[in-house]
Amino acid sequence: MTIIKRIRVFFAGIFMVAVSLLYAAAPTEALPDITAVLSLALLLYGVKMMVFYFTLARHMTGGLAVLFRAVLIFDIGLFAFYLPDVPLIYVMIYLAAIHGFAGIAGVLKALEAKRLEAPSWKLNFFHGLVNAIMAVLCLVFSKSIRTAVLIYSSGLFYSGVIRIIQAFRKTASIYVQ
Repeated sequence: MTIIKRIRVFFAGIFMVAVSLLYAAAPTEALPDITAVLSLALLLYGVKMMVFYFTLARHMTGGLAVLFRAVLIFDIGLFAFYLPDVPLIYVMIYLAAIHGFAGIAGVLKALEAKRLEAPSWKLNFFHGLVNAIMAVLCLVFSKSIRTAVLIYSSGLFYSGVIRIIQAFRKTASIYVQ
């Protein structure tokens, strides 16, 4: 990781921790902000994946799946963005889906890293496990606004702390001669 990327990841982690603490301080007022952030994040991620498809993935094996995923994520983000008052259950389903996908991907990434004997597999496994637990909590406590916001803010806090840790972790460099 370059110095500029480390600085960017560090400040993104600090920002995530600060926002999570603000949301936890006023959970009932934070729900409209959370729905806006979730829909905007889905929209931006969908656009990012579409750009990735049109620049590189269309030439790769399985690249069409990237396009389908990008369009689906973009549509879900647009749907959430244009609903004036999103019911809480939809927000919780979005949160559960995001945490569930990140949890499964994190655990699979950790198992792959363990198979390759990489030293960072434990942190990836723990991160994936926490995301999977967050997904289950989102589904269990889907009726309470306060609990939903606290789950979201705790997940945001945890992700911010992980980013700060990643900013200071040494990365291996491969030199080809």
